[in-house]
Amino acid sequence: MSSDTRFAFTKIFVDDIEKQAAFYRAAFEMTEKNRLTVGTGRDAVQEIILTSGRGDDSSLIVWRYIERPTPPPGEAVLGFNVPDVAATVRAVEEAGGTVDTPIEQMPDIGFAVAFVKDPEGHLIEIAQNL
Repeated sequence: MSSDTRFAFTKIFVDDIEKQAAFYRAAFEMTEKNRLTVGTGRDAVQEIILTSGRGDDSSLIVWRYIERPTPPPGEAVLGFNVPDVAATVRAVEEAGGTVDTPIEQMPDIGFAVAFVKDPEGHLIEIAQNL
């Protein structure tokens, strides 16, 4: 991996995405950076990306599954932006982690992503800008 890798975001699943985004905007003065709907079927999610507005900050992303129930609170998804998602997935496996969802190319939104788990099973999203 290179020094271009940075901790980029944390994701939390929510039931009411609009209400939760409004809470973080009001309570912590966060601003909305982007909205996305990605995936298909039971894996489809809606996301609202929030940031403090400094431009270089990590993001808080509230997201929800469109076609399935929200998982219980308590677990977050850690996110890393990396220069090479394939190399990072290999590094995860070599360090004792596992692949949860293989690399998916999403050129229409400019990302390639993979989901991996650390040795204790915590979910990590690895994103590469295309």
